[in-house]
Amino acid sequence: MRFGRISQLPGYLALVIITLVAALALGATYTFTEERIYEQSMIEAEKARARVMPEANAFEEIACEDESISSLFKAFKNGNEIGYVVKTTANGYGGEIEIVAGFSLDGTITGISVGGANFKETPGLGAKSKDKAFTDQFSGKCAPVGIVKAGQTAGENDVDAIASATITSSAVADGVNRMADYISQNMLAGEDA
Repeated sequence: MRFGRISQLPGYLALVIITLVAALALGATYTFTEERIYEQSMIEAEKARARVMPEANAFEEIACEDESISSLFKAFKNGNEIGYVVKTTANGYGGEIEIVAGFSLDGTITGISVGGANFKETPGLGAKSKDKAFTDQFSGKCAPVGIVKAGQTAGENDVDAIASATITSSAVADGVNRMADYISQNMLAGEDA
């Protein structure tokens, strides 16, 4: 009998009630999970910094006026500054690619991490940019880093492109080079590198 009363409500009123209940449920879910999502993103960011600057045991965020740089950290080992960790985004084949890179005080790349919440590169192709086989190639290189396709001769600071994913490979290299330029011009300028 109770359901009979609901079915007698006008259709628009039933939709309004359902919409209000759904909106309240979504709002409550967001409120309860917002802090947890933020904490998880901070943990992931810390892990990415540790991956690209493995010798560091502490990081200190510093201000950066360049809009293309998402974040900038000084890296320390036992209280001594050993380099910088930078985060930026690049536009790949599938959209936004988040790139985190570590740079020693002489400008050498200590490592990179690729991914991000909006990472949508093609599985089996551009998505391989997250694999160690690709990212590990950047370690020990100095910018500018170039991309070479299969069959081309690689220079000292070149990395092999991912087969059939040169747009993604180039986007990552461009992002790394942009961060390296920023570090060179703004953080290492005047230092004996």
